[in-house]
Amino acid sequence: MSLPPTKVRKPGIRANSSVSGLLTDAQVQAVFQPIENLQTGEIVGLEALARLALGDQLLSPASFLPGLSLTDRTALFREMLRQAIALQGALPCSGSERYVAVNVEVPLVLSDGFLHLVHSVLDQYGPVGEGAIVLELLEGHATTDCARMSKRLHAIRALGIRVALDDIGSAYSSLINLRDLPVDIMKLDQSFARGLGDRPRDLHFALSLQSLARSIGKRLVVEGVETVEIRDALRVLGVDLGQGYGIARPMPGEAVAAWLAGRPEIGDFDKTPTSLLGAYAGHLRVVEACRTLMGQPLPIAWEEASKDPHACSIGVFFDRQGLHETVFGRAHKRFHEVMALYEADPRGWHNGAEDFRQELERALKDPSLRFRCEAVAA
Repeated sequence: MSLPPTKVRKPGIRANSSVSGLLTDAQVQAVFQPIENLQTGEIVGLEALARLALGDQLLSPASFLPGLSLTDRTALFREMLRQAIALQGALPCSGSERYVAVNVEVPLVLSDGFLHLVHSVLDQYGPVGEGAIVLELLEGHATTDCARMSKRLHAIRALGIRVALDDIGSAYSSLINLRDLPVDIMKLDQSFARGLGDRPRDLHFALSLQSLARSIGKRLVVEGVETVEIRDALRVLGVDLGQGYGIARPMPGEAVAAWLAGRPEIGDFDKTPTSLLGAYAGHLRVVEACRTLMGQPLPIAWEEASKDPHACSIGVFFDRQGLHETVFGRAHKRFHEVMALYEADPRGWHNGAEDFRQELERALKDPSLRFRCEAVAA
């Protein structure tokens, strides 16, 4: 599929801007990054990312967005929405409708004529299916007029367009926006996921946000899934959706259909880790499950299988890799010895859980123990 580029005129660029003059003849090109259901392997969406082509160069948003006026940003958004709709219409049908997401800044959404703009693009280049287009609100632009913003988003959703709140965690207003605005999708800022190999405790943020998302009826996308190890950890953790280089790099629209067709068939996914970081994520889930049980008004007995360190998914992974006789492997065995005692001996349970976690963190920092993740990104 070939999408004709649109030229962007630059009356709003200041004369002293470092990008002034470059943008006059620049052309808008969308590249698309897949969003994967980490629990099934299905590609459920694609995010349209703006690039400006100048000769043989593709400029990233950081190079041109700061100098754009609201008029220029409006023209850019219109073209990105058009290309998203064009891609959506060209994609083969899947078991569940894939969506294409377009970024939009809050000032533009609140500007006069925005709804008319969206209507006109849908009328000219649509129709699109219900929920097939998603508008991602950039979190860096907070609004104090939540009532007006909420009304505007309800009108957008009435058009069959879903709304995502992008970059959760990058601005102070995240929880307020989640509470007060009608959004369908939450996107965790990539800074939380990109460094998970060095800061595995940041998995707590993803686990907590995933729980919050499900409790308020929204879907969570974790950005910054840059490696197959991070992808594995988030999958084991139970995160819904992921996006990043560990899944796929952004690609031109004409390459998307072939990339989708070339992906391996979806198999049966399980919670068995395929990396040491995945084992760490699995341990976090077990600990959280135990803490949930501790808070129940009635005691819940573990099965005898909880005492077997080879029966759980982490144990299966350790056995496959021959890791049960390592320092952290033995810590895993000790944790299973006390796992069922969360109520009778909470201190012993806590010490066992913490000992295993700390040994995993030490192992993750040891370069000699960083073996290749079994999972391979498509």
